Amino acid sequence: MLRVAVVRGWYLPISETFIYSELVNVKSVSPIVCCKKIVNLEHFPFKPIYQYKDNDDLIDILRIQKISLIHARFGVTGADLLEVKKELGIPMLTSFHGFDLPTNAKSMRRYGDRLQHLFEQGDAFTVTSENMKEILIKYGCSPDKIFVHHSGINVSKFSYKKRTARENETITVLTVGRLVEKKGMEYLIEAVHRVHQHYPGIRLRIAGDGQLKRTLEKQVERLKLDGIVKFLGEVSHQAVVEEMKKAHLFALASTTDNVGNQEGIPNVLKEAMACGMPVLSTKHAGIPELVEDGKSGFLVPERDPVALAERLLHLVQHAEDWEKFGTHGRKTVEQFFNIDRQIENLERIYSLLLSK
Repeated sequence: MLRVAVVRGWYLPISETFIYSELVNVKSVSPIVCCKKIVNLEHFPFKPIYQYKDNDDLIDILRIQKISLIHARFGVTGADLLEVKKELGIPMLTSFHGFDLPTNAKSMRRYGDRLQHLFEQGDAFTVTSENMKEILIKYGCSPDKIFVHHSGINVSKFSYKKRTARENETITVLTVGRLVEKKGMEYLIEAVHRVHQHYPGIRLRIAGDGQLKRTLEKQVERLKLDGIVKFLGEVSHQAVVEEMKKAHLFALASTTDNVGNQEGIPNVLKEAMACGMPVLSTKHAGIPELVEDGKSGFLVPERDPVALAERLLHLVQHAEDWEKFGTHGRKTVEQFFNIDRQIENLERIYSLLLSK
């Protein structure tokens, strides 16, 4: 069986369950992992994993392991590995996921002049949405090299649950994400503050950690939302699943941050929809390719807490609509974003590159 080296700087940040799902489910090739640092191995057990110090070290590893294809996770990694690809004379697939887009000023500083070399010398690229594909084309990548490959989820791990609420019942809204600007947590907290004035029974649970935690905690204190908004900190993926079982609604207020960093299509939205939760999110990046406004939930403009509050209050006050939103969301994920279908798509891309 042909061997593929999945190369990622760190193996594996806690938020990147999508990479792990592909590693353990792909069947047509034999994958290995190559990285510079190993973290969270207890959450993502996998063998074999090889650590490397620099490109020369990586070249030796790939030669010894008789690797036929490099799969670079994230564009910046692909740019770093161009000399490895050239030295070994093997094809390279590079997957873009969001922060690595050329619209992100920080990523562009890392690319320097290497992005165009990557587009020219790279054999193929995957993106997680049509929106992301258009961005790569705009910056000079040939559309013939780009495959839209959604990050799939294992739908069977997320039990569908019909969401209901009695009149004046406490309603729990869940959000999951790193506490960084891109996740738009400040706008969601402001929206909950507005809704709380009309419906005191609303509660927000925030799963995630990050550099904005203290800023957001101060916002909660200022708005007198202690006891209304709960910070759960960084939690395991299984703990997220348990939170989804208990919550009524899911919200994610994603936004383009001040350096141009964007989402792809967040897996956590797919997971929430698979669980049957109505979702509230933003018209951001690839999210409208997953969430159909008015069918599986609602979408509002980025950075608009007033619109978020209006739609959130509507959801809170119209629990009779939750079931139709939840069933539509579950069907969408089952049909288009399940891991089995996306693994098949990835294996087709691998096969195409290996046949060359």
